[in-house]
Amino acid sequence: MQTELDQLNEAFVQFFKVEHAIAINVLPLAGPLPDEATFVAAIPEPFLLAGNMGQLNLNSLRSLQRLGELAEELANYLQQQARKLDLLMHYVIRQQDLPEHRYITQSYGGAGLTFLAKSQLLPLTVTELKLFLADNAGAVFCYGQVLSSEPVGDNFLTKIVFMQIRDEDRELLVRASLQQQARQLKQKAAER
Repeated sequence: MQTELDQLNEAFVQFFKVEHAIAINVLPLAGPLPDEATFVAAIPEPFLLAGNMGQLNLNSLRSLQRLGELAEELANYLQQQARKLDLLMHYVIRQQDLPEHRYITQSYGGAGLTFLAKSQLLPLTVTELKLFLADNAGAVFCYGQVLSSEPVGDNFLTKIVFMQIRDEDRELLVRASLQQQARQLKQKAAER
């Protein structure tokens, strides 16, 4: 029979991860993983708004594609307006970033993340996570569990698996990690 840590490890390796630094907030919680209703109720309003805005932008642009070439100028205008809203939303979301809980990721993907913690977190510790993606790409609120926390110099390389996360937020993280990988590959090609 598999242990909880074995199950967490399997979940952690399910998705691709990219080595990239993004700001996160990690807040260890006492007790077990909250249920789904508690999780949904805990999601801060700015995170819900950001997710809804991103989906609305995608849906609007898809409907314009059916209009053909004449819609190109309208699509450009709408993209500029969406960019303005994204900048405003980014400002609102950054107010959720608490310096006392801030860390920077070593890697992230659709299943979890790694970061250097100041103190060791025990395996299976439940954490509240806020991820602030680069380039105004969005933000994610979720709950995770610590898979491991190993000493590295004066810090601890900590792996956290996302345990409660909205499907659209997982998709956002997968897209963001793949886009980041593409940028890294272009940069490597340019350096050759």
